[in-house]
Amino acid sequence: MSEARIVIDYIQEQIGINLDTLIDKDFSQFSWLTEREPIVDMKGQKVSKSYYVNFRGKEIEAVRIEYKKLIGDYVYEGVLYSNTFIGVSKDKLWLRWDGTTAKSKADQNYIFTLQPIFDTTDTALVVGFSSRAQRKILKEERYNADDWLQSQNPTLYLLLYNAYTSLYDSYLRSGNKTALVDAINSETDVNLNEIFERNVYGLNITIKELILMNLQ
Repeated sequence: MSEARIVIDYIQEQIGINLDTLIDKDFSQFSWLTEREPIVDMKGQKVSKSYYVNFRGKEIEAVRIEYKKLIGDYVYEGVLYSNTFIGVSKDKLWLRWDGTTAKSKADQNYIFTLQPIFDTTDTALVVGFSSRAQRKILKEERYNADDWLQSQNPTLYLLLYNAYTSLYDSYLRSGNKTALVDAINSETDVNLNEIFERNVYGLNITIKELILMNLQ
């Protein structure tokens, strides 16, 4: 079998499926495809999800869905706000037997209906934008990042959580990291700071930088 062939093409030939009917289908409905748990990065962001076929006792990746955040300009009452989280998108990739992409299809973007967030002391000052769907995604990312840290380094996680329990819980619920970041940056415990300044194995950053980087 040629490595350049598309995996789904083989399935089409074997069970007589019209390939065109697969383009906009939810792949989870097909019994001959095995859905894998989505891949999530250290910041809790969903990166991709794959579907596999079983061929001669070996699992072969056939379809991959890649997820992306849409960060761009947003205009509110004539004022442009840059670097705003305005929506999400996903691309479907059909793979060859050698793992390379044969073709792809960009799904229609999902754009949030954003509402302004005003400063608590100056109610005329817009400090950001949010929507129900956006908040749900960001909350899932916070808890995903929390799970990632627990699984990768339980000892570090316990140290962080025990030192800042109430601030950390508040951050997870609300997404407001200001108080937690301030507490970490102003930490006076010598032993804790010594741990924060250690380098993360395999990464050119400190433990403190890793923690702060993973906060929204």
